[in-house]
Amino acid sequence: MKKRHYFFTLFFASILLFTGCKKEDFVVTFHPNGGRGIAVSQPFTQKTAQPLMANPFTHRGYIFAGWNTAPDGVGVSYKDQENVMISANMVLYAQWVPTGDEFTITFHANGGGTGNMEQQIFEAGIPQPLIPNTFIYDGYRFSCWCTTPNGDGQKFENQQNITVSSNMMLYAQWVPISNTYFVHFHPNGGMEAIYSQSFIGGILQPLDTCTFTRHEHIFVNWNTAEDGTGSSYYDNESIKIYSNMLLYAQWEEE
Repeated sequence: MKKRHYFFTLFFASILLFTGCKKEDFVVTFHPNGGRGIAVSQPFTQKTAQPLMANPFTHRGYIFAGWNTAPDGVGVSYKDQENVMISANMVLYAQWVPTGDEFTITFHANGGGTGNMEQQIFEAGIPQPLIPNTFIYDGYRFSCWCTTPNGDGQKFENQQNITVSSNMMLYAQWVPISNTYFVHFHPNGGMEAIYSQSFIGGILQPLDTCTFTRHEHIFVNWNTAEDGTGSSYYDNESIKIYSNMLLYAQWEEE
């Protein structure tokens, strides 16, 4: 009898343990908020990240601009198909922007970058590429744009094609360049041996003066190709490099 009681005690304890550890399910309900369509729901498992479903609604004369926990957009905002983790049931309201509205993107050099960039105007819902970055930051190379200065926001590549639904500030993101690279100078028919010059990546620096000579020839310039079909550089020209480079002396007959 005691063995039987012990068996049932273990059986029910295991059931309680299993049910107590089971993850709870929640539901996100999507509301059209003036758009066409009926509210739909998406199941979520507690403490498990998953993307929100794609917006299924339309609104004549308006562009979908994301989700919000409040109908008037003053709550917490979420992007379409954003990866989220929830711990309770939630209702998300579609947010809409009238077509034809114009929005402005402002570009910020963010921490040492120099130069000026004009604001860029976007029409709501119309994709267009970002203008090229023209900021310069010595010792750094441009990485991307971000909606936050510290880089933890939404990121965009240089000249990426985007659609906007509100004014936006984009901050340049920079990556330090501390590696040392070398320019190797090749005589390309001239006298003397190959010599090298060290550069700090991303730092403007003049090329060394050509020390090669060639009988009955005059030095013209440097080129990345032996036959002169590559990129040309003048003697002592100031350049920035981000990798090792081989330059060939180019010659003209006297």
